[in-house]
Amino acid sequence: MPHPVARRPSTADAVDLRRLRAADAAIWRDIRLEALKSAPTAFGAVHENWVDRPLQDFADWLERSPLYAAVEQGRALATLGWYRGDAVTERHRATLVAAYVRPEARGQGLTDRLFTLLRSELPADILQIELEVAADNIPALAVYRRLGFEVTGRFPRAARHGDAFVDRLFTVRRLDA
Repeated sequence: MPHPVARRPSTADAVDLRRLRAADAAIWRDIRLEALKSAPTAFGAVHENWVDRPLQDFADWLERSPLYAAVEQGRALATLGWYRGDAVTERHRATLVAAYVRPEARGQGLTDRLFTLLRSELPADILQIELEVAADNIPALAVYRRLGFEVTGRFPRAARHGDAFVDRLFTVRRLDA
């Protein structure tokens, strides 16, 4: 009879999924700077605009917008946040931001788990979640589609990085449908 093979726990099994607070600013700064440097076309912000900011700016960001992270031994492996605008006519909408998974933690379901946590804490009056994704970011687009997002439009040349333009896809996940 074959011996059972012991399953080695994945990183996803050992992480703490939680909302980051101002006291976690150093954790947020570390992963944010990596994300902006390693995937410069994936975000609206750029590394150069964040690298010299004081830690307080990262703490302030965490106080303004909910940001969830998969944290292991004091280090964020993945992040996912959201915000909504102030316009009364748009309060039913939330925008996903700061989605990033470190390369060594990819493929372990962390984005799915963070999205589940984020959804559980959204105010009940939010009826849809939106996000923009670089049109050439095929892995991210696959994750968002798996999470139920639909592509509803394309913004040609939505961002410019030096001489290169990046198209972005606009996606929506309806929560009341």
